Amino acid sequence: MCPVMLKRWSTSDVPPWMARDYWLALLRDRIFHADLDVPREACVEATLVQASCGPLRMSWVDSRVPRIVMPAASVERAGTDSDVLLMVMDAPSDWTLRGGREGFALGPGDVVCADFRAGFEMRRPGRARTLSVSLSGSWLRTWLQEADFAKPQVIRGDSGWGAVLSLALRQFQPQEVNALGSRRDALATQLGSLLALALGERAAGGGRHADPDNLARIAQACVQRHFAEFGLTAAEVAAELGVSERTLHRALARGGGSFGERLQAQRMAAARRLLGDRHFAALTVAEIGRRVGYADASHFVRRFKSEHGQTPGAMRRRSSLGDAG
Repeated sequence: MCPVMLKRWSTSDVPPWMARDYWLALLRDRIFHADLDVPREACVEATLVQASCGPLRMSWVDSRVPRIVMPAASVERAGTDSDVLLMVMDAPSDWTLRGGREGFALGPGDVVCADFRAGFEMRRPGRARTLSVSLSGSWLRTWLQEADFAKPQVIRGDSGWGAVLSLALRQFQPQEVNALGSRRDALATQLGSLLALALGERAAGGGRHADPDNLARIAQACVQRHFAEFGLTAAEVAAELGVSERTLHRALARGGGSFGERLQAQRMAAARRLLGDRHFAALTVAEIGRRVGYADASHFVRRFKSEHGQTPGAMRRRSSLGDAG
């Protein structure tokens, strides 16, 4: 059997001012086959390694790109049998995917299966290492005759068949592709069967959000990530988690405390830390308010006084006197 040809591209091969456009062109031509958008001011550092393995095309991406947006396909392209992508991330930080009106919070090892002709937006904090496996729609239907990937299907990588699928994907590395030898076609069969089992389990009610207590913990973590955003709402958190706002409120109530109470507590805790830390002594009270999510300084002061019985300035002075003593 002929060896697999590995191809590699990197933004380090071009001048920094070309990196963004170079990377967009690579993603569009080699993976998504669509128009893509990344903030023009973004500093892009990325590497792509790609190989074909039987009916699969594997793309290993190591990148530092804050946001990628792909608009919905044109009517002409939407009617074609383009690839469905199976994507798994192996990185320490959470990331988010928004497809249409739905949003998903994803952790390391979670798998996304989607036909991205409907458009999507990905936000990935920090560095991301991703394996994308391109599957033709016609081949995929031999395993999943009723599958509809117009909306992203998220398979959680921490339990059941989803964990098995995630582990199988993350074990494949570029330097090991040639060692597969005659097993390359068997690999495609294995992934097809695992995908069918994982999606069947998901449809039967599996998933990270099935347990309200677990949903409350995930929602709390989401609030901790986003509390500093101005005007953060329960609807936005619910969309990121891929649940209804009503489901989110019910889960939070079971765990004790409403969305508003949890958001307020997170902001106040962050404000207290900043006010009591001498390293932030140069920040004004208004700037501290902005850093914890309050666009209006007077609103921040009123909230803080209602919570702690004193203004932020008074607490800072008391903290300074304590340090001096």
